[in-house]
Amino acid sequence: MVTMQLHEQLGKYLNDLLKDVNYSVTPKAPKGKPARNNKSTREYRLQLINKQQDTSVKAIQKLKTELKKNKDIKGLKFNTISPNSSKFPSFSFSLYNNDYDVIIARGANRGENFETQTVKNLDRYLRTRNDIEMRKVMEMMGESYQPFAGVEIVKAKQRTGSTKKEGKPIEKLGSIIGDIVLTDSSGNEWFVSLKDINGYTFSSYSGAASLFDREGTLQPNSEGAVFLQTFGVDLNQVQAGFDERAGKNTPRPTLPVNRANSAKIEKIFNRAWGMNYFYMKKESSGWKIFWLGKQKLDKLCQSISIDEIRYPSKKSKQITILCSNSNEKYLIEMRNSKGAEYPNDIKFKVRK
Repeated sequence: MVTMQLHEQLGKYLNDLLKDVNYSVTPKAPKGKPARNNKSTREYRLQLINKQQDTSVKAIQKLKTELKKNKDIKGLKFNTISPNSSKFPSFSFSLYNNDYDVIIARGANRGENFETQTVKNLDRYLRTRNDIEMRKVMEMMGESYQPFAGVEIVKAKQRTGSTKKEGKPIEKLGSIIGDIVLTDSSGNEWFVSLKDINGYTFSSYSGAASLFDREGTLQPNSEGAVFLQTFGVDLNQVQAGFDERAGKNTPRPTLPVNRANSAKIEKIFNRAWGMNYFYMKKESSGWKIFWLGKQKLDKLCQSISIDEIRYPSKKSKQITILCSNSNEKYLIEMRNSKGAEYPNDIKFKVRK
């Protein structure tokens, strides 16, 4: 069988198999596509037909049962986290000497649902002027940034496109960080970073995956190591913690320990926060809203001190940095977002 015909037939087979449990192959790639992390594997992403009804448990059980019955499928394996996804499970297998990974995506998460609903509420308010809560939100935005108070907003929509900050000047990062785009009557765009009541993460940072090689040896000149040293992290303790977890007694060279570099920390936080957008967070008592311009950015990022560093151990594989200044408390987590051992992700969070 021609390979592309096989890919097409597998897509149709999955659709027929799963339509009664509310799943289908994404229409964007009905024949699958080269997998994200292994181009020799073909990836199929399954999605909910009704996204508000999560039937992933039923889909997983049906796939397990039916794929096992197929005698042409070899090496069937269920992955709690797919090797080609940061958060969804999958089934991987071989079929006629082709490798496949079928990813079971789920519905919109709580934050995505909140974002969608807030945009609808804002857009409805702009058309009807009847929503009391959204009227208050617009007033708070005008109070936090006077130039906004003098314009007429006519449209609200969810932002789409790349979320990569690399190469963008800090002054332009609002267009990347923003979740919502407001358009005024002159055609100018205003960006809003929206957080739900549990939304404390405000940025991601690259470089974590470079910290260790495949054998579990820390790479002292890697991007991840340089990041940690900026905050005064002892790389020897990082290596020792992961060696303890792996039961290794491998002799390691002693690495220099640097003091935290406040000037470099400020630059890192400048890029993490970005500027020229509204920060809007839902709270139990209402909303927290501010304009993130240069003055606010300085308050958030200057004179940050390190409060505590938590190292990996038998109980935890996460590297945690707690830091703060007179305006805000922060939590930085270097961890593996796929559930594997060594770090691949850095998150910046505001501490309660």
